[in-house]
Amino acid sequence: MALKRALVVDDSKSARLALKKQLEAYYLHVDLAESGEDALEYLQSHMVDVIFMDHIMPGMDGLEAMSVIKKNPLTATIPVMMYTSKEGEVYVSQARALGAVGVLPKQVQPGVLFGMLAKLGLVHDRRAATGSDDAEALPPAEERRGKAGSEQFGMTVTSLVSRILEDQRRALRADMQSGYEDFATHVAEEVHNRIREDQIAATRQAATDNRRGPWLFVSGALAIAALLLGTWLMQASSERAVLRDNLAQLSAELEKERAVSRNLSRQLAANLDAELTQSDSAVRALLGTLVWTMNESATVPYGELPFNAARTAQIRELIERLVDAGYAGPVRVESHLGEFCLVSDSTGVYRLADPAAPIASCSVFGHPLDDSRLLADRQTQEFQRFVSNSPLVNGSGIDLEVVVHDRSTSIPRMPYPAGAEFAGEWNEVAAENNRLEFSLAGSDAS
Repeated sequence: MALKRALVVDDSKSARLALKKQLEAYYLHVDLAESGEDALEYLQSHMVDVIFMDHIMPGMDGLEAMSVIKKNPLTATIPVMMYTSKEGEVYVSQARALGAVGVLPKQVQPGVLFGMLAKLGLVHDRRAATGSDDAEALPPAEERRGKAGSEQFGMTVTSLVSRILEDQRRALRADMQSGYEDFATHVAEEVHNRIREDQIAATRQAATDNRRGPWLFVSGALAIAALLLGTWLMQASSERAVLRDNLAQLSAELEKERAVSRNLSRQLAANLDAELTQSDSAVRALLGTLVWTMNESATVPYGELPFNAARTAQIRELIERLVDAGYAGPVRVESHLGEFCLVSDSTGVYRLADPAAPIASCSVFGHPLDDSRLLADRQTQEFQRFVSNSPLVNGSGIDLEVVVHDRSTSIPRMPYPAGAEFAGEWNEVAAENNRLEFSLAGSDAS
């Protein structure tokens, strides 16, 4: 069942909220207006079950606003309860003369307010149902809070439909009541004329049949009552049909809106997934290209430390680009050794063989760091400071992992020429294999 609605009109915000809280405890939906002008504007598009009108307000006071309400056929039947701090029989009489159903004090007691609402049919006294004076007239506090919370939770579709239908029903009822009043006035005139005619006829025929007049009056009254009842039933049936049609139309429109909303949500989700996938693919492609470029220029000339100042700058630039692209995760840098064609001089120190020397002149194939897996043997102090202190490595989301390979674990990038005749041909391949290799987590770039 739809909530009964009340309108509280008061220029005091605290007074409006205090009375609103009391009324909501009896399951009434309460709207607020801070002046008589605001109340009249509200009633042009809304119907309520009762109005609580303050007396003294700036501009149009409560009595003036109530006078306008009672003169309007669409709002004249709404009960108006004046509530004020003013006392005196003169004011009470004046308020009732203008159409007020009663006068309440500003500090109204809950029992008095409940009694007035029950008199207007807006609440039901449980004592009347149970026949016990000890039964509670008001619902328990927990129950009131629970119901108020559930009934006022947002503006659900069901409550919105109920509110629209309730407003339409009230408007129809107001129109019907106005028609009933006109119809009743017309019928009353006809009944009055008929009674006068019956009385005259009864007087003339009293000597012969003193019962004929009353029976004619009773028959006429019954016929009129039957006519009124039939008219009311027809109008009530028409009202129900209109309400059913309105409800069916609203339900169909709501279902269409739900379908449109569902389709729009699915489309937005699909578009978002596509954009995220496309963006993620573009980022992976960019990172892969960046790592590939680094690997193409990561050879280490024979005799240089793999992690010297020049390659420290390259690694710093790579990490900066990764951070700008939004990458966070491991960056792996591996140091692989090439197997060079070496010859020893008179002091026993190995050096690269002359490129034109035959391959058979090589004293050994290898690298001075063949047996070392220590990073300290391959880095400068600058690189060590970069790893220890740079914010690019510490706190940026980049986890720099340096792996040092000896001869047994180094992986050649290019195969060594099996039929090489000269040392230069062999050492060109060894120079390509003597390198740094970069990779990212989940990246296939090499």
